[in-house]
Amino acid sequence: MGRAVGVTGLTLGGDRASVRTSLDCAAVEGDSSATDPLTVSQRWWDEVWRDGNLAALDELLTEPFVRHTGTGNETVGRAAYRGRLSEFQRVLSRVDTSIDDRVVDGDKVWTRATSKGINRETGERSVVTWLLIQRIEDGRIAEHWVATLPGVDWKS
Repeated sequence: MGRAVGVTGLTLGGDRASVRTSLDCAAVEGDSSATDPLTVSQRWWDEVWRDGNLAALDELLTEPFVRHTGTGNETVGRAAYRGRLSEFQRVLSRVDTSIDDRVVDGDKVWTRATSKGINRETGERSVVTWLLIQRIEDGRIAEHWVATLPGVDWKS
C-alpha cells in the first residue's frame, strides 16, 4: 500500500468554465511530477471533463486502456473512448461537477463526484453521482473502474 491522501471540495464550473476552487496537486507530499497519480487524475477532470478537450486523452491514457463498468470489462482504444465521452458531452450541457471526496493510495486515485447539468434531449435538469477509480501507470491512466448513478445526489 502506498501513501493515502484525502482531498475534498473541488468544484469544476459549468459549461467548460473555470475551476472555482483550485487544487495544488504539486503540494501533495512535495511531489511535483507530471506522473504523480493525483496530478494525472486532476488533468483528466480539468482538461477532459471540464474543458471538453478530448485531444488531451492522447497524453492521459495508455493505448489501449481497461474500463470496468456496470456492463462489464473492456479494453478500449483512445479513439473509441473519445467517441463515448463526446456523446456524453453532447447530451449534457452546462455541467457543474464537484469533487466530493478523493483518496490517493499508491497508483490509484479514488474519486466521488457529482455532476449537474441540463439534458439537451429532454431539457430537464440532470444529476449524476460518480464513483471513479483511476489506476495510473507511467503518468497515464491505464485502467479505471467507474460507476455512474443517474438521478442520485449524495450531496443533498
